[in-house]
Amino acid sequence: MIEAQKERFAAALQRVAGDEDMLVMLANIAAEDGPPMLRQVRDALADGNCSEAARTGHALKGLLSTFESGSPVDELQPMIDAARLDDIGTSRQAHETAAPKLEKLMSEIETLARGSESNA
Repeated sequence: MIEAQKERFAAALQRVAGDEDMLVMLANIAAEDGPPMLRQVRDALADGNCSEAARTGHALKGLLSTFESGSPVDELQPMIDAARLDDIGTSRQAHETAAPKLEKLMSEIETLARGSESNA
């Protein structure tokens, strides 16, 4: 991990007891699983499938919470809650607000994961 990543993911490093290798391993998992989950949430909302959006959104929140416990991960909860209430309009609106920030976080996680490949 480079110094900027250690600073960016300082809280995440604390959650894994300072184990950089563990955090990079988790980043690899998130880099593989996260983008398809982001697409599944978007597609479910586009199709009006609140049940799928809530289920996948909850799983995505769990996946990303290792790296960030606040914003933007916590911004998934309003979308999940609205989807559980079958409120597609509010779900879509909440997703629209959170999606760009989640994509940025995912990009940072992917960069962390790729960095481990160049060090191997």
